[in-house]
Amino acid sequence: MSEFVNRKWVVASRPEVEVELSNFELQEEPVADLEPGQLLLKSRYVGVNPPMRMALVSGGIAGRPIPIGRTMYGGGLAEVAASEHPKFAVGDLVQGELGWQEYAISDGARRHAVNKVEAPAGLSETTLMHVMGGSGATAYFGMIEYCKPRPGDTLVVSTAAGTVGALVCQLGRLQGCRVVGIAGSEDKCNYVTSELGAEACINYKSEDVAERLRETCPDGINIYFDNVGGETLDAVLGQIAFGARVVLCGGTSQYNNDLDWYGPKNYFNLVYQQAEMYGYFIGNFSHRYHESRARIGALLREGRMTYREDVLEGIESLPTQLIRILRGENFGIPMVRIS
Repeated sequence: MSEFVNRKWVVASRPEVEVELSNFELQEEPVADLEPGQLLLKSRYVGVNPPMRMALVSGGIAGRPIPIGRTMYGGGLAEVAASEHPKFAVGDLVQGELGWQEYAISDGARRHAVNKVEAPAGLSETTLMHVMGGSGATAYFGMIEYCKPRPGDTLVVSTAAGTVGALVCQLGRLQGCRVVGIAGSEDKCNYVTSELGAEACINYKSEDVAERLRETCPDGINIYFDNVGGETLDAVLGQIAFGARVVLCGGTSQYNNDLDWYGPKNYFNLVYQQAEMYGYFIGNFSHRYHESRARIGALLREGRMTYREDVLEGIESLPTQLIRILRGENFGIPMVRIS
């Protein structure tokens, strides 16, 4: 398809510590002709998330880092630009694994697997990538299956202004919890209290987290939804209440050192307080995504929940967006508008 030229970001080197622009290289190539059963995808949006850092070094949960020279992975939304596939037509909106590139050739099922989607009624199509997608499911099932909130519980949420954390704050408030957030700037903390409904928010960059937790949670912490790990998790474990639930969702503070993770010193407080600590993988709930989409979609349409997006423009911005979120510089759900 000589009329199409694809620009893509490939992995050029492994980060030594922090991810840098030099770890990626922007390349151009002509788009190949389609074979029977294939379709050409034109990327609209690509999502960016902190675990991408692990894919560059350790390979994360799969244990297989992206090979040098390979297109960086990334899921998002695309439209079908050309099709030799009987189940897809030009103009169809699809969602799936696109990679950091403007065009991708897919067979619909294995290579760049995608599904046809439609924008949810009354909501932006980009919500399919977060609140009406995997992030919404992560918050929803983490809450109902593991946090098990009760009215009056004190719920602490790290990265409270982030993609998942912001939803957890709101779900906890709606279920009668007293919510305390942890975030990385005064603007984010103000957002967590004024728009998400938390009673308090701790700025981990300018405040002593352990001390502020003692002040804001004088009767102990009943639920902790952890998105960062490291010393913040340790500080919370030192102040959990009897029968607390600690839910491990992410480890943003550790992704730059994902081959040498920080282990909590206060873990034995789980024994003293007869508390529970769970880790969970959202892929295990894929058969129930319809449940989270229905519930969160209703709350959004009723105006009882909100979200904020952080969108950069153009394929050139993809590495920058990843670096920003690993440094905590984004404010809202991070993604890049490709076209």
